[in-house]
Amino acid sequence: MASPVILSLHMDCCKIICVGALLTLLACKPSGQARRADADPVPQLRPINLVVVTIDTLRPDRLRCYGNKAIETPALDALAQRGVLFENAIAQTPLTPPSHASIFTGTNPNVHQVRNTGGFALQASPVPLAKILQAQGWDTAAFIGASVLKKAFGFGQGFSVYDDQMPKPEKSLEESEFPERRASVVADNAIRWLSAQSGKPYFVWLHLYDPHEPYLPPTPFREKYKSNLYDGEVAYTDQQLGRVLDAVAKKSPAGNTIVVVLSDHGESLGEHGEFNHGIFLYDATLRIPFLIAGPGVPSGMRIRQQARTIDVLPTLLELMGGKAAAPVQGISMVPAFHGQDLPLTYSYQETLYPKMNMGWSELRAIRTAKWKYVRAPRPELYDLEQDPQEKVNVIDAHPKEYRELDAQLKAISKVGAGEVEKVTSSQVDSQTMAQLKSLGYLSGMAPSDVELNGKGADPKDRIATLRAFQTVLGPGAQSVPSARRIETLRQALAADTANPSLYFYLGAEYEKAGRHGEAMGVYEAAEKQGISNGRLLARVGDLSLRGGNRERAIAAYEKAAQLNPTDTGSQVNLATAYLEGGKVAESERCFRWVLTIEESAAAYNGLGLIAIQRQDPAAARVHFERAVALDSGLVEAQLNLGLIYKMSGDLPRAKACFQAFVAKAPRAQYGKLIPQVEAELASMR
Repeated sequence: MASPVILSLHMDCCKIICVGALLTLLACKPSGQARRADADPVPQLRPINLVVVTIDTLRPDRLRCYGNKAIETPALDALAQRGVLFENAIAQTPLTPPSHASIFTGTNPNVHQVRNTGGFALQASPVPLAKILQAQGWDTAAFIGASVLKKAFGFGQGFSVYDDQMPKPEKSLEESEFPERRASVVADNAIRWLSAQSGKPYFVWLHLYDPHEPYLPPTPFREKYKSNLYDGEVAYTDQQLGRVLDAVAKKSPAGNTIVVVLSDHGESLGEHGEFNHGIFLYDATLRIPFLIAGPGVPSGMRIRQQARTIDVLPTLLELMGGKAAAPVQGISMVPAFHGQDLPLTYSYQETLYPKMNMGWSELRAIRTAKWKYVRAPRPELYDLEQDPQEKVNVIDAHPKEYRELDAQLKAISKVGAGEVEKVTSSQVDSQTMAQLKSLGYLSGMAPSDVELNGKGADPKDRIATLRAFQTVLGPGAQSVPSARRIETLRQALAADTANPSLYFYLGAEYEKAGRHGEAMGVYEAAEKQGISNGRLLARVGDLSLRGGNRERAIAAYEKAAQLNPTDTGSQVNLATAYLEGGKVAESERCFRWVLTIEESAAAYNGLGLIAIQRQDPAAARVHFERAVALDSGLVEAQLNLGLIYKMSGDLPRAKACFQAFVAKAPRAQYGKLIPQVEAELASMR
């Protein structure tokens, strides 16, 4: 019996779930300097508790302890008073995954090889902090605020608990790419974990995502900071941080607990024509807050010397009685706590986002306390002492400094101006890759290469494109008429035809307007331009299914999965398309692969459907129950579970599931099924 295709468009995990076939069950009966990472083992550490909090997208100039009197950040201010505040802390990249990789490995992105948001995973070497501590007996747990740090990207290494379960995504293409959860949820989960801790030393990491766009602080912060919602997000995050630090204080003595709070990068907020982060290498997105308190850390001290994210790991290890092993590139800042001058440190920065996401040139930079040199198609040099806002490019007036800094940049990056570096994406970490192999999922999974050759448009020359994105995606975009959003992106694309992100968002706008044929035309135009992009291919798959072309959908999803195997939405859609086409083994493989990445209600629902096809209602029941437990709003799973309960004679639970389906199922989508389920409920009375 053919099963209807149900497609919920504009969702991170599109639910293409076959439920019609299950209706037949009503009549059925049950049936750095590269050396090996372990070359210098870390000495046995003192049993000190460690709390690391990374606050995404946080600028230091938005904190009271960094001089902003217009905001209330009491938790961070109190931490600064009882510890050390670094006035000049710098990130190695303005992107979340590679910056966190630098924090936890002490290495630059060209060493740890997490080079962008998406498409890269942290590998087992260099050894991250959690693995070092876990190997020495620490309890380890992480609580994550956004899916860009999901365990599939390698950040779960060394953590016994890695809580990265995101909430049900919103029905929006843009938001569904990076689902997040509130700081209150992250804090609640971390506090519960802390309260259950034994006497072992522990390491807990919290990632709080709220200052990231969109800026939607909850009440009362939305009202208090209505003229600056970014600040409202910062103040709210500080409040939630305070809850966690209070729980830490109750659980652990201050003399035996190190607390570190820093950001992964800043936010441009319109400076230099950039509204967010990831494109440029100016201090607006690279300068970060960095606070540390605990045993061995003086109180109320402010350090002016430049500190880098790669210095976090060696600093923590020294405070805990150890020493960083090769290939760590950072240095310990502990001597500065005692007034000692540290050797001159060059801070390396890079962003591959312009190249990989926009089709422009990548950027690299090197920074000292005085100078910032940016290698770009039109290179830049800034005197940070005289021009901290980086408004005046003085490269022509300082050829000697330019040459020296360029030589240092080449030494650190191992790539000179005009030279080519080939970057190979690593979609998943080695452990997840082993799971991939065990599922027979190797076909077409060869990593893709990107050439970093300094070619492409200078991002400084694409400010118009950034303005277009701000109009369509920034604050207030929903009040912009659809026709204007579409025309804005069309004009931007006409001037920037190699930009894959423009194709994606223009297609998304057409889809939201119900203009599916034009959306497909946009995606096909991208393919003609030679753009191979997993997100675009996933949209082709969704539109093909909507149009009834299952074979084309499968082909598009397969290509999307090859380019981005961690896109669970496309994997679920591919699995369901396989199932509808009778390819049960391929479908099961995809559903089980999704479950290696995350606990997915849609994947469990799909496995339940497969169990029904195999005449195994007991297994189906287990899968459907798990799906409903994960997401009670997944109405297909509610219906499927209700049918299984009815088959087994468990009428009370069947009735509850049917009632949940009728109450939650959208009538526009399930108009034919709802009367049948209502009839079943009536017969059960």
